[in-house]
Amino acid sequence: MTLRALAVALSLSVLAACAGSDAVSNRPPPGFVANAAEIVAATDWAAPEEVLVTIDGHAFQPAEWTFRRDRATRLVLVNATGSDHGLSARQFFADIAVESVRGGGQTLKGPWIESLSIPAGQTKELWFVPARFGAYTYECSAIGHPSLGERGVIDVVR
Repeated sequence: MTLRALAVALSLSVLAACAGSDAVSNRPPPGFVANAAEIVAATDWAAPEEVLVTIDGHAFQPAEWTFRRDRATRLVLVNATGSDHGLSARQFFADIAVESVRGGGQTLKGPWIESLSIPAGQTKELWFVPARFGAYTYECSAIGHPSLGERGVIDVVR
């Protein structure tokens, strides 16, 4: 391996560690669904719709996600890589009511979320209700990962 290739590999591994952390809040950030706590409390969580996404090879697979408005949903994010990844989707996060974020042996209660981290080799679950219709974009929050193709779209439909 050349010195340059080694430097690039080291830089990418350091940058991958900068994916961030989960930011779940009990206070609504500006512009977020104001009644998220009420939505979460009124939802039946016994049988949520499930969407499974795998992060592998600098891609979310599948890259396009569809959720139904006003339905309990469980988004399962499996990080099949050796580096940390994050989910950056500010407008989508503003338009959902979060019941919890589960993974790594802990459960963080919502109802608002601003960032989500999926550590290397781990699985993270986002339990939520889409509260507004819309089309959104998302990307990995690890520095450099979106330019490698780690991004996609989210549709919230009827």
